[in-house]
Amino acid sequence: MNQEQFGQFWDQLKAPLKAKWEKITAEDLAEIQGNLAMFGAVLQKRYGELHKEDVVTWANRRYSHWTGNYTGYKDAEPVS
Repeated sequence: MNQEQFGQFWDQLKAPLKAKWEKITAEDLAEIQGNLAMFGAVLQKRYGELHKEDVVTWANRRYSHWTGNYTGYKDAEPVS
């Protein structure tokens, strides 16, 4: 998923994003506002050092699920 796709799907991404990363606040969601780079920065702020590929993998799986290209994916348990 690239920045354009992330921005287009932002409204659909907010709920699963919050479910996956429970430390994300409403203020964080307002700060992210569909910006993929900001999403990574906010996760790093909330969870400490985070590998960029975690963000990219999650976003790609969500996008693939919505477009019907990856139906076997099941979300992992939320990170605490």
